[in-house]
Amino acid sequence: QGVLKEGEVLTAENLLYVMLIESSNRAAFALSQFTGNEKFIQLMNKKAKELGLESTNFIDAAGLDENSHSSARDIYIISRHLFENYPLFSQIISQKTYNLYLTDGRLHHKLENTNKLLGQFPNIVGGKTGFTLTAKGCLMMIKNNPLKGTYTINIILGANDREKQMIKLINLIK
Repeated sequence: QGVLKEGEVLTAENLLYVMLIESSNRAAFALSQFTGNEKFIQLMNKKAKELGLESTNFIDAAGLDENSHSSARDIYIISRHLFENYPLFSQIISQKTYNLYLTDGRLHHKLENTNKLLGQFPNIVGGKTGFTLTAKGCLMMIKNNPLKGTYTINIILGANDREKQMIKLINLIK
């Protein structure tokens, strides 16, 4: 994931692109090194508490530890907070592909979004995939509504086929 190599210099923004587009756990761990892994996890859990997330606990930076957990409600709250307050988040999760450049201007590689449904439905403005053996397939999608300035956040958790389940959900709430 992310084709990251030891010794490469990437900005925090670059790591966000790799993490959110390619769902790179390596990028998440690399991002945590800016503050130190333990401090990063403490800050994540502190922010979760500030946002009122009742079912979320982070054990590692990427959410791979089976003791990390969240709920559809909490993922909705996080997604809404990021979408409304951080334009960079919205920009990144809307990209089907993205050319990632190193700080010296060389092309690192072309990022391909793990979200297979991006661009497949009208008004989908972004989303984020996730998968662990315990959580199975997870997918969050944000869709603009016909009423200007409103949107819907759709979340699928625990799916064997997250894309198929998301299509059913999107078609259900047209």
